[in-house]
Amino acid sequence: MAQIGRQQGWRTAARARLERLQSRGGLFSNLGPPAFEEEEDFTTEELETLGTVERALAQVRSEEEADRLLDELERRSGGLTQADVEDDSAVASAAPVEEIRRSVSQAPPEDRPVEALETVVEETTAEQSPETDRLAAILQEAMVRPRGKTDGPHKLLRRAVLKRMTPVQAVDASVYIAITRLPHLKPITRFMSGVSTVSMHGAGWTVAAVALALVDRRRGRRAAIEMIPALLVTNTLVERVVKRYFRRRRPFITMVKAMVVGRKPGSWSFPSGHSACSFACASALSGRYRSRRNTFYGLAALVGFSRVYLGHHYPTDVISGATLGEALSRMVVWTSRRFWPRLGS
Repeated sequence: MAQIGRQQGWRTAARARLERLQSRGGLFSNLGPPAFEEEEDFTTEELETLGTVERALAQVRSEEEADRLLDELERRSGGLTQADVEDDSAVASAAPVEEIRRSVSQAPPEDRPVEALETVVEETTAEQSPETDRLAAILQEAMVRPRGKTDGPHKLLRRAVLKRMTPVQAVDASVYIAITRLPHLKPITRFMSGVSTVSMHGAGWTVAAVALALVDRRRGRRAAIEMIPALLVTNTLVERVVKRYFRRRRPFITMVKAMVVGRKPGSWSFPSGHSACSFACASALSGRYRSRRNTFYGLAALVGFSRVYLGHHYPTDVISGATLGEALSRMVVWTSRRFWPRLGS
């Protein structure tokens, strides 16, 4: 009976903390749709893991302790990259929630904060699955839980991470934090999620180009013929070449810092593919519809903003993606007009 009572207490506390985080924002709660709907709750196993991680990170009570934790993580990671974590089949366990609890519980008491953060990031990086968001929610809850008038571990660790960044990185992360801490009302979040989803790989832009070709036969057809190749080139190069290059070489400690700042697991990608594709399409369409140039680029900018608002990219990821998409689109359109001037006429 006592055990059942403790489990019910954990569930009640978890529900209350989730509702509080969703209303005022926390580490991950304001980065998009909540990991849990209001009527759902953590499972018993997840509650036990939450308690384990929470107790471990509760040991971080000062900036000095946060600095020591990051020093130890950097020492442990050494030259480890994201590719090493992804390629290590031993890291991806069949039951990541249980693996986190086991690793933290077996570590010496003084090493448990480091073990908790390291294991959570490893498990959310090794294999993307529906459990990833739930693991992130466990870390979120463990880090954000209020402790009287003292700062929670997430604030202490975030300050320690920002101190270790270059000035440009610190500004980038600070802008990211400011945007993700804006009020995330459900209608706005759903709208931003819809914008992000529709623009994935330029799907929405392709539909718009086809519609233009049908409505405005001559100019719309030429615009579509120029835009679609620009989109294909941009999407292929960004997703299959550029992203893979940077992802394979990304230091593991960078992923730890990104998660502390608030980036969603699995979203540590440079540059933003959504932004690259959207600006490539906006550029191509603007070449044929100059009077609608502001509309096209406004929509592309909205897509880029949604990626930051939802917690998937830093502002520099979006700016880099937009710049790359614009450059590639102009190159493809110029080539098309130079060598096939009558195409689509």
